[in-house]
Amino acid sequence: MNLRTLKKLSKRAAPLLTLLGDDRRQFPAERGENYTGLVITARKHWERRRSVHPDLWGEHEIKTPAKDGDGWICISPPGHPRKGTIMVGALEGYYEPEWDEKTAWEALRDIVFIEFTDWGEDECSLTRRLDTPSDILRAAESLVATWQREARR
Repeated sequence: MNLRTLKKLSKRAAPLLTLLGDDRRQFPAERGENYTGLVITARKHWERRRSVHPDLWGEHEIKTPAKDGDGWICISPPGHPRKGTIMVGALEGYYEPEWDEKTAWEALRDIVFIEFTDWGEDECSLTRRLDTPSDILRAAESLVATWQREARR
């Protein structure tokens, strides 16, 4: 997934979240201010920087020696979504509430996976195929239809 795809999926997910009862605040992301928990695999969008310290690297980062021999070049997946990506957020916690946010796509994906997971005693398994974003959007739309049918009764 790349940042552009994430932005488009979040735009499609936002109205479905409202229909599924997610009442968190929805807002567009600002450049460099909001965070995503997804690992963006398209290296075109990865952040690049130079360092003289070879041992300070994270889990998904790649380091290579600089061609000019002066330090290391590090590339890492971005932690920020693209400007304008629809986010959902709310204060969570009791004694010391903290702001928790994620992209609308992540929130929808979490709801769908929870609804279509069979929780057994020792294991859990999916009750529906959820391999692609299209599968997740179809599952969310069927959830909305089911919940609206039940609400009419």
